[in-house]
Amino acid sequence: MTVRSGRRRGQLAEDATSAPKAAPTPRAAPDPTPAPSPVWSALTLLPNPLPEIALANVDTSVRFLGREISLPVLLLEPQSSEALGPVAALAQSRSLPLSIGDVGALATDPALPASLQGLRLRAPDTILLGEIPATTLVPQPDQPARDLDRLAEATHQAGLSGLIVRLDFDQAALAGNATPDATGALDAIAALIRRLRLPVLVRCASGLARHTARGLVERGVAGLLVAGTGPIPTAGGSGTPSPEQAQPRTLATVFAGWGIPTVAAIRMLRSVGAPVISDGAVETGLDAAKAIALGADLIALTPPAASEDTLTAWLDTFTAEMRAAMFLAGALRIGGLRQIPFVATGETREWLEAAESLWRTDVGD
Repeated sequence: MTVRSGRRRGQLAEDATSAPKAAPTPRAAPDPTPAPSPVWSALTLLPNPLPEIALANVDTSVRFLGREISLPVLLLEPQSSEALGPVAALAQSRSLPLSIGDVGALATDPALPASLQGLRLRAPDTILLGEIPATTLVPQPDQPARDLDRLAEATHQAGLSGLIVRLDFDQAALAGNATPDATGALDAIAALIRRLRLPVLVRCASGLARHTARGLVERGVAGLLVAGTGPIPTAGGSGTPSPEQAQPRTLATVFAGWGIPTVAAIRMLRSVGAPVISDGAVETGLDAAKAIALGADLIALTPPAASEDTLTAWLDTFTAEMRAAMFLAGALRIGGLRQIPFVATGETREWLEAAESLWRTDVGD
């Protein structure tokens, strides 16, 4: 497989003094092609140069939470809150689900449900999900647990379609917060599901052991967002300091790479009984196709903070890339991608072999 090259540097114009009457050479336009992702570049789908399908017939639609969506994509909240409205409009026009970000204050801020209703008006038919930290569901040394009945009531008032529980106990432990307490968290998530009567998903940023995932699914969790190894935020910002910064050794720096790679996290959780959503590191439609071949059901994507027209063009590009990957691999539908053989190299191969061994042990193969 040909791996895309990184961004090209703009070419400097020739010295104007060497040709005083010549117009200066313009800088080369920036290359919009994303740099190859280190997560996915070590993975190659087996090409099929005789796919026996028509590109026009490639179907990217799937079902998620009981509805048909046009792409196996969950849109995440953009970095700028001001861009959330255009992203909601995009989700509505393309029949895609959207996570609107942290709504942990639903149970304590009476004004928040009403303020979110405006977003629902922009996306009346969209699956809208809000996110809450798991540390708020069980008592912590510095705060009581949220009232689940009030949280459920406020979620319905806000017009949300469900909630995502973010497992943040590891982040709390490494960010210098008061000692986090995860006692009873699994039962608290189950209680939330019973009271809410809407889908509840779980999000984890460091990978998720299969036995833990099974426990969540058995209690009614409707989906799992899993990311892999990456920096964990500290009290002062990013958990990965630059080499120039003299940083004292802390829990956050020692555990900056805590977790397992995304590819292994996805592979280990396939067929666990609920949709597995690859959360993070996907830049292109080709990356997304690789994630699905590994076992992901959906891809979580963070849109750029941009106008509706720019967002539409961004999603069109992603869709075209994914359809091309499916056609070149011979997959007519999303489910067909899971049947496509792939080749992994280097450390990625070692992690996938370990994930495969753990998967076989769990399923009894």
